Amino acid sequence: MLKIAVCDDSRELLEKVEKDLLEYESVRSTPVTVHTYTNAVDLLDGLKKTDYDILILDIIMPGFTGMQAAHEIRKFNEEIKIIFLTSSKEFAIESYSVGAYYYLLKPVLKEKLFSVLDKVVSEIASKQESCVIYTHMGIVNIPFAKIECLEVYNKHLVFHLSDGSTKETRGALTDYENVFLEKKEFLKIHRSYILNMDYIHSIEAGE
Repeated sequence: MLKIAVCDDSRELLEKVEKDLLEYESVRSTPVTVHTYTNAVDLLDGLKKTDYDILILDIIMPGFTGMQAAHEIRKFNEEIKIIFLTSSKEFAIESYSVGAYYYLLKPVLKEKLFSVLDKVVSEIASKQESCVIYTHMGIVNIPFAKIECLEVYNKHLVFHLSDGSTKETRGALTDYENVFLEKKEFLKIHRSYILNMDYIHSIEAGE
């Protein structure tokens, strides 16, 4: 699950960016949660309650600016990826002082935003724990966050991945069950299935 905070004093821009992020979730099959803030004070309060992966932050805001907020954030959070939004290039050099991940100029192009997000997702995945399996093609390393479902049939395990592909190996569900179920996002719903609940968006009545 990619947790993103967006802060900008323009509600119109917030709505656009949130819409683009939800489209990114659909196109890239990457679960995303988005929280929006209209000022830096509320953002700072939110950051102390939620462990976000990415912060998309406007620089020029009335009162407490985005750059000032970034300096405060770095006092207690070194990990969050800060992507600045601005209509001016004048803060580009200063953005390095807070370890900004990227500097996007307004108006924000969806394609450019997607490209930056792809890089962040790739970096996060490379740091995440992963599962090593042996397939007929060789050894495969799969980040747990990319596994939607683990299914067993006829002594074969099928790993259904978020990009729509599958990886298969011989074995029983019990071979991997302990490893998966110690992670809070995975749930065994049937003797043949373990699901990653981060990919469950709704459960219909009777299901």
